[in-house]
Amino acid sequence: MARRRTPSNASSYSASSSGMSSGVKLAIAAAIFALGLGLGVALSTLNPTPQTVDAISLDVSAPSRDFCNNYGASAMVMTSHVYVTLNPFNVFVSQAKAVPGCVVLPNNWNLLLQKNAITDQDIRDCKDRMNTFGYTGDLEKTPSVECVYESRDAKKQLTGNNIAQ
Repeated sequence: MARRRTPSNASSYSASSSGMSSGVKLAIAAAIFALGLGLGVALSTLNPTPQTVDAISLDVSAPSRDFCNNYGASAMVMTSHVYVTLNPFNVFVSQAKAVPGCVVLPNNWNLLLQKNAITDQDIRDCKDRMNTFGYTGDLEKTPSVECVYESRDAKKQLTGNNIAQ
């Protein structure tokens, strides 16, 4: 049997990142990050352990628990940093940290105002962007309060419901 010879200039194709646009690199990095989060949630759901977070344990661990359960909704607050270098272009993502938090319903902002957690100017700024407030830490001490935006698109994707609620 005769062997086929390959031309000397034929070599195996190797993908070079220099030919990829920065948008493609960023999209790949974001996809890997999202896949990692999704895989982690899926695996922890399939194999529940005492460290598994569910709605009840989230309500129990919410900061200023009674206030949050009466005037808002308990939440997991994810903090992560993304570092982008331009020369050479790279994207680095830190490991996300999860801490318990609370999202306050808009009709209860006056209670945050009474607790001196926010100011009238904070309310005007947040209302202009049609957002609400979320916080971490004890409201009686030094909470970290931020104006947060509700992502209805994420809600649709999670629930599979395309009707705005």
